[in-house]
Amino acid sequence: MQKLKDINWNHLYCFYEVAKAQSLKKGAQAVGIASSTLSEQLKRLEEKFEKKLFIRSSKGLTLTTEGAQLFERSKVIFEEGSRLLEHFSENTVGGYPVTIGIEETITYDLATEFASQYWDLYTEYGTVNTVRQTEHESLIDNLLRGNIDWGISLKPPKRKTLAYAEIGSFEVVFCCSKELYDKFIDAKDILVNIPFAESSWDKNLNRAIYQYLRINGIVPKEKICSDHIGFVKKLCERGRCVTFIANNPLDNYPGLKTFQLDGPLKISLYAIWKKSDEGLVSVRKLRELIESKLSHLPSRYTDVDLQIEVSDVSDDLLKR
Repeated sequence: MQKLKDINWNHLYCFYEVAKAQSLKKGAQAVGIASSTLSEQLKRLEEKFEKKLFIRSSKGLTLTTEGAQLFERSKVIFEEGSRLLEHFSENTVGGYPVTIGIEETITYDLATEFASQYWDLYTEYGTVNTVRQTEHESLIDNLLRGNIDWGISLKPPKRKTLAYAEIGSFEVVFCCSKELYDKFIDAKDILVNIPFAESSWDKNLNRAIYQYLRINGIVPKEKICSDHIGFVKKLCERGRCVTFIANNPLDNYPGLKTFQLDGPLKISLYAIWKKSDEGLVSVRKLRELIESKLSHLPSRYTDVDLQIEVSDVSDDLLKR
């Protein structure tokens, strides 16, 4: 085989569906042909590649090492093919995973809750992955390059080719040890005179924090930077510094005193996607979640049977 034209792409697609389902019968149902016909096409593909792709036994089909390698490469081809079909048709195709880029920030609670609820809306079309983005600019670059399908960031994009919507906000509070807090008459003086700890990677949040402090007439005399939240927390508990955290009303923050200034500091989170992808089911489901708002009813998202049904798990594998 010398050229791409020598490949029977229909045979390769049949292989992909059987390998994905790990079943000749289910693969035949997905392709819409008889199992016997599908089996013959798989044999022809093996002959063309001159490699054994499946081990056939009474228990069914198992991929060989070469078969597993071919599946991983063909998966990329046909997942991208599904996206192509959705771009150029009005049909919902699905069949491809989604990767969400999430910008690093002091709280992942809101972003990960949003992403997990998105999973439930998208699960019948594919899986959902998340990747950490060090800053807003990296997220935008990866989105434009197609490395991620959509992202969650602390600020809206400036590119006209991108669309966005606010998905929620979290409140930031300052914190230090209780003993240190009790020694000052005015909490503002803690922020001025005690070393102020900031994250060395959460640049956008740092800018928002310092803008907020300037509005309140506060300029810390000394700042420290750290990549390690645990290190900063230990310093705070020992009264060595003051820092900021995402306010969680369900957390008592043992050993720490949290406080605010005159007004709350709220940070918004935004979902960002390419306008050119708005025809894809991956973005349509994103917009559906945005319009419905985050659910605070856990019963909607604790249906274990949903994943079993979507994964098409045989009843023979389940407890009765």
